[in-house]
Amino acid sequence: MTMTPNDLQDLRLSREWAATGAAAAIRESAGLSLHEIARVVGVSPSTVLRWERGDHRPRGVCAIRYAQILQQLTRPTRHGAR
Repeated sequence: MTMTPNDLQDLRLSREWAATGAAAAIRESAGLSLHEIARVVGVSPSTVLRWERGDHRPRGVCAIRYAQILQQLTRPTRHGAR
C-alpha cells in the first residue's frame, strides 16, 4: 500500500493520541465503546484497548482509520443534520 502525506499524518496522529490517552478520552466523551470503535476500524476490541493503554502502537491502514474516526468525533456536530 502506498501512503499519501495525509495518510502519514493520520498515522502519526493515531499514535500520538493513543500514547497520550487522548484517543480513549475522545472515544469515551463521544459515548462509544471499545467494541463500537473496533468494529468500524476493523480490529478487535482488545486491540483498541492495547492501543489506548500504550501496550501497542496503531499501524497501517487500521491506524489511519482509527485517526480518521477520532478526528470525526472531535468535530462539532450539526444538530438536526442527518
